[in-house]
Amino acid sequence: MNLRKRGTLFAGQHKTQTMLKQQFFVALLLLFSFPSMAQGIKGTIKDENGEALPFASIYVKEVGSGTSSNLDGFYEYRLQPGNYQVTYQFMGYATVIKNIKVGAGFETVDIVMKPQVINLASVTVEANAEDPSYTIMRKAIAKAEYHLLQNDSYSAEVYMKGTGQITKVPWLLRKTFEKEGIDTSQVYTSESVSEIYFERPNTFKEKVISVRTTGQESDNANPNAYINSSFYLPEVVNAVSPLSPRAFSYYKFKYEGSFRERGYEINKIRVTPRSKGDDLFEGVIYIREDFWNIHSLDLTTSLMGFQIRIEQIFAPIKGEIWMPVTQKFEFSGSIFGLAGSYNYLASVSDYTVTENEDLDPSVILIDEKIEAAPEEIKAIKSGNVEEGVNQVFKEDQEVSRKQFKKLMKEYDKEERKEAGEVDVVSDYYFNIDSLATKKDSLYWVTRRPVPLTKKEIVGYQREDSTYFADKAKAEADTLRLKNGAKFKIGDVLFGSYYKLGDRLRFDFAGFVPRLRFNTVEGLNLDFTGTFSWRQDTTARLRISPFVRYGFSGEQLYTKVESVFGIGKNEQRGTFRVQGGNYIEQFNPTAIDDLSNSLYSLLAEKNFAKYYEKTYANVSFAKRFRYRYTIGAKLEWASRSELFNTTDYSIFDVENREYKTNQPTNNETIVGGFVDSKALISSFAFTVKPWLKFRKYNGRLIPLEDSSPTFRLSYKKAFNDVLGSNTQFDQVEFGLKTTFDLGVRAKIDIEGEAGKFFNTSQMIFTDFKHFQGNRLPFSPMSVTGGYRLLDYYKYSTSDDYASIFTHIRFRKFVFTQLPMLRLSGLKENLFVNYLATPTSDNYTELGYTIDNIFRVLRVEFIQSFQGWKAKDFGVRIGVAAIIGNSND
Repeated sequence: MNLRKRGTLFAGQHKTQTMLKQQFFVALLLLFSFPSMAQGIKGTIKDENGEALPFASIYVKEVGSGTSSNLDGFYEYRLQPGNYQVTYQFMGYATVIKNIKVGAGFETVDIVMKPQVINLASVTVEANAEDPSYTIMRKAIAKAEYHLLQNDSYSAEVYMKGTGQITKVPWLLRKTFEKEGIDTSQVYTSESVSEIYFERPNTFKEKVISVRTTGQESDNANPNAYINSSFYLPEVVNAVSPLSPRAFSYYKFKYEGSFRERGYEINKIRVTPRSKGDDLFEGVIYIREDFWNIHSLDLTTSLMGFQIRIEQIFAPIKGEIWMPVTQKFEFSGSIFGLAGSYNYLASVSDYTVTENEDLDPSVILIDEKIEAAPEEIKAIKSGNVEEGVNQVFKEDQEVSRKQFKKLMKEYDKEERKEAGEVDVVSDYYFNIDSLATKKDSLYWVTRRPVPLTKKEIVGYQREDSTYFADKAKAEADTLRLKNGAKFKIGDVLFGSYYKLGDRLRFDFAGFVPRLRFNTVEGLNLDFTGTFSWRQDTTARLRISPFVRYGFSGEQLYTKVESVFGIGKNEQRGTFRVQGGNYIEQFNPTAIDDLSNSLYSLLAEKNFAKYYEKTYANVSFAKRFRYRYTIGAKLEWASRSELFNTTDYSIFDVENREYKTNQPTNNETIVGGFVDSKALISSFAFTVKPWLKFRKYNGRLIPLEDSSPTFRLSYKKAFNDVLGSNTQFDQVEFGLKTTFDLGVRAKIDIEGEAGKFFNTSQMIFTDFKHFQGNRLPFSPMSVTGGYRLLDYYKYSTSDDYASIFTHIRFRKFVFTQLPMLRLSGLKENLFVNYLATPTSDNYTELGYTIDNIFRVLRVEFIQSFQGWKAKDFGVRIGVAAIIGNSND
């Protein structure tokens, strides 16, 4: 939620006058149009005790559309004069069906709903017998894929309303909120109307045609994204669906009876996680007998300690095709003592459905686990999809669950092959109409299917007084940004960007973020910026000059880096040309400049080691549909040794002094670094063979966890060419992957192994360096580096192997307690291993408490060498869900 400051008094008064005029004209329009518009049904929906039933579903069969009641249980729906069958539904209550005649005005129909009477008498569960829910769920799971395939296409209109409120503010923030004019008692409301369209196998389109929010305007309003999934899919909102093929590994089910509705038997199934925690649902799901589709559901899950509740009510749209007509999403949680909740209501109406004529709803499905197994259908076993579909749906042959699941899987696979994009999981188009935010009050009066409550009306009126003033300011700010930010003195210190034309801009980082300290240069400052030019979506150029000066070393360094990319993202080719005279770390990723500066000045520890490099290189990389990448690079460089020029530190730590700028390494002698020149070429090939994608507005987005990454690289230094006095060959293989260890854990693996050849003329600069760490802070990525390893001690010019493993458990030691799991806390283990000629099987074994306050992780690490205990350390890092791209 974006919370704005109040506008000026003048702007508020002007807007209030404008609003009153608008409301007056709207009232006149409504008055004169009353005879033609004011007809339909309205009323209240309450329980037997007179309590309002909010967001009850109202569905009108004749128009294939409907609405929902508001928080006060009130509903209103416009209809043309005529006779209608109206269905009223609310979770846990018996469905009410009314035949209503609509005349010239509104027909008031107040509904009193009674709790659903669940019948348990028809089923007797004997001792040691399987609960009846399991055969119901086995059949529902077997038919889940069918329900995803039963429509060739459908379209509908979705009205989405979100209501949010801050429920708790920590005392440290209360004064800040008051100063900023933030009213924590206010209810924030957003509304949108979207047109959605689905076409098999995986195309989904959404167009937002109107958006309205209390006090803010957002082109990014897209709450409808929450309804674009389905519980027939294996996962929903990152949680395992109760209808997933793996559901029995994650859930226990219990039959809680059934009831009759519309002539069908509806089974109530209790869903309970075998181990509570994130990524699992808990609650009830209702399954229609014989057709095994969802009737309704009320399920709760959690994500990083935030609670998510989902309610869905389905209705028959066409024949035996049931679709969701009302969906509710409730989000609640807290972070650092600040708590809030946000509720979404989605009312889906105006369905137009085109059935898949290949499939028929009346499948004779047999659960072979408790029923006599039907004769095997040979066409399905042999992979003859067309004949298998014909026998099951046209000839009405009995089919086992397993064979039916196989048939639907093969049917979907064949269909995706015909579409030509088997590796595309979903194809989603989303856009917002240019007039979406410009609809007036009259529009919302006629289009809003769910009446506003008194609180929501007050919220709109309160925020409308500053809305136009805020909008004018936002538009002015946007115009200023489009025209390029004007120069300000603060830009010199903290950076900014400037537009130099329609296609060219300059980004300046500022001097303060680039002010650093090291023992080679002393206090050093660099000036860097980037000129960015963009022709269109397929061609772009970046040129970045760097100027750096060290006040103690009294040395000026300069270099230029340029990047030219051409082609769409999935097929992009990238050229890079670089050159200059600059200062470099032996391992550029060993330690960042800011951390080294702080530890040098405050703790008198200089971990970073530098050398001077005069160089020029050119490289090219080409990507092929994200799955394959090839690259080549050629570099000439002259490398020179550098020495400490200062011993300054803010605190003089007793018995401690700076180390020399010479890295300590087991394979080199003291003073082993010598100046050298080198001509080095390198080639790399990366492949992700089973990579899957989703599409968004025609753009491919790779799903990185869907395939392991394999990398093969070769590097060669040429002796006696262009003055080069360096010679070596290097081959390296890399692997990165993530996979499940059953239902209990997930493992991340990142490793590489390589070998050097012909190393008679090779210096430390070209050694293989490993990602060490001597700071109390661990790497961002959980598989990104060692925790206790020296930065350069085991760098090598020989054979090597480096492996990082990270195991994420659903529950381990402390997370056996549901309270801790539901708070979002995680426990992980990791094992890191390094093999070089001098590392003596260096190993790290670590235990992690992750997602502390949802942002931190604490690691406890024991290192081993020669399989004997070596060092123990504690490291603090960013939560794995933030710092690891695999998460």
